[in-house]
Amino acid sequence: MTAEDVLRLSDLNLAAYIREMTRWNATGEIFEQDDLLLTKGPGTSPVTSVAMSLYNGDDPATINRFYRIRSFYRERKSSFSIHIRKHADAPLEAICLRERMIRISDAPGMMTDHPLKDITAPEGIEIRHVINVDGVMDFAAVTTQSYRSLGMPVQTGQQIFASPERLLQPHNYLVVAYDQEQPVSAAMILFSHSIAGIYWVGTLEHYRGRGMAHTCVCQVTHEAFRRGAPLVVLQASQFGEPLYKRMGFKEFTKYPWYMYFEK
Repeated sequence: MTAEDVLRLSDLNLAAYIREMTRWNATGEIFEQDDLLLTKGPGTSPVTSVAMSLYNGDDPATINRFYRIRSFYRERKSSFSIHIRKHADAPLEAICLRERMIRISDAPGMMTDHPLKDITAPEGIEIRHVINVDGVMDFAAVTTQSYRSLGMPVQTGQQIFASPERLLQPHNYLVVAYDQEQPVSAAMILFSHSIAGIYWVGTLEHYRGRGMAHTCVCQVTHEAFRRGAPLVVLQASQFGEPLYKRMGFKEFTKYPWYMYFEK
């Protein structure tokens, strides 16, 4: 697989995740035209209203693309965010900066093309594959609480996971780590475009630093390769990047994330 293949497949997997998250709520909208993806989720948070360009090559109409994005969300009276691909969206990122959008992350795109070294779950911790609504609700409880560290309001998480049954799809693979019967850590894989992407890795604050996330990420990564994926990708948070590097993931690009708050 070439470096260009890795970039393109990673882009497509991220776009598939953006669509997938929108489908988790019955109020979600997905609009796509001319390599521009626009999604509107529940509420007005920029976390759930996400745009992404999938256009590759020189684009003389970048400013028009930005105005299309902004108009879409203004019509819906919503704040929004744009996922930027550092390898393809320099003109669009320049407009985001000019328009004083807030860059909330400069997430490294990271990958592995081989299974990770096996790791034993911490003593007393059980990793379970999510197979029913109760499991999804535990997954949602962990991620909603843990993502507060990244600035995501609990209410936004509750809106994202308002219909837990919608996550039970064969292209999603979710795991939750339990201490006794308390859910304490979680991770998921989304299969698309022949590869797998890791999303929603989170651990309750009191349990961090004990190898919970490491174990969950190993579990979903092993499942991805077991199903035949040639590549596993992710966009790392500031907290997750050191962990993924230690685990053997390699950076291949960056995915800055910009937010615009509607006044």
